[in-house]
Amino acid sequence: MNKKILIIVMLLAATAARAFDFRAQAPTGQWLYYTVIAGTSNVKVVNPDWDEKTPPSGALQIPATATDNEGTTYNVTEIDARAFMTCDGLTSVVVPESVKSIGQLAFAFCTSLASIELPDGMTQIGLGAFSDCAFYTNPENWSEDGILYLNHYVIRAQPSFTGTLTVAEGTLGTANGAFENCNQVERIVLPSTLTMIGGTAFQNCLSMDTLEMRSVNPPTLGTNAFQSLEVFTILVPCHTSSAYSSASGWSGHDIVEHCESVEGIVTAESTFVNVTPVEGGIVIDGKEGSLFFVSDIMGRRVAESRGGYVALPTHGIYVVEAEGKAIKIVY
Repeated sequence: MNKKILIIVMLLAATAARAFDFRAQAPTGQWLYYTVIAGTSNVKVVNPDWDEKTPPSGALQIPATATDNEGTTYNVTEIDARAFMTCDGLTSVVVPESVKSIGQLAFAFCTSLASIELPDGMTQIGLGAFSDCAFYTNPENWSEDGILYLNHYVIRAQPSFTGTLTVAEGTLGTANGAFENCNQVERIVLPSTLTMIGGTAFQNCLSMDTLEMRSVNPPTLGTNAFQSLEVFTILVPCHTSSAYSSASGWSGHDIVEHCESVEGIVTAESTFVNVTPVEGGIVIDGKEGSLFFVSDIMGRRVAESRGGYVALPTHGIYVVEAEGKAIKIVY
């Protein structure tokens, strides 16, 4: 090794050894290392160079706060890239609600890590954050259609899946690269509960011609979520195309409202009003000039009419009252 390369290697090693601001013990006893996020009272858990430190093992509970040697307490909001990579003694990890972001490869190659608890409200799960840990490599943790769920998040979909891939209702988000290289999938259906889509999520899904969104509010999009995709259609719920078109990352794509059917209109038998699905909403009209009132699920009066009609373009649950009777409409 020549002298210049040796100096660079020594500098990198020294940098790695100093790449933290303080250490503190976790509630489960392991020493964790932190870097203060500039300009905030927050810290991220970092890798101090585990070749030089004792890596955490066993069951780990990451704390919501950490206190430095001077007595200053910080909120733990991030787990840095590669923070626990190759810590093969870890068997389980509980991540607190304070943590919103997990970096790429954060728990990769933790070969004994079989149990992981993530909080709701994550804003980013990095590419390969759990790759080749014990949870990832256990085939029993993958769904029949080849999706690895971790709590309420999609971590990865098997690239070999074909046809239509439907993500389970209740899912809150997808990790970065969750569907990357699923180049035989033609349609991906995402649930109404989704709030976050990770960066490069659909990269190289070259056969995908339709992305069906069931969430009324556009989920946040990570960087380059649609990278390498050229011609595909995004189906969105009725009356939401303008919201999607104006949301960051969604504009410039072919966004089409999925309003062809009237599925979802549920009404009780009524003798005092007619309920009719129409394009762009539903129409309620009173029979024989009767006065009727429409309230939302919170009991707030949203409309009234005598023998005429009111249009309800917004999805939701409504109660229609007239002549001492009431029906519920779920739209």
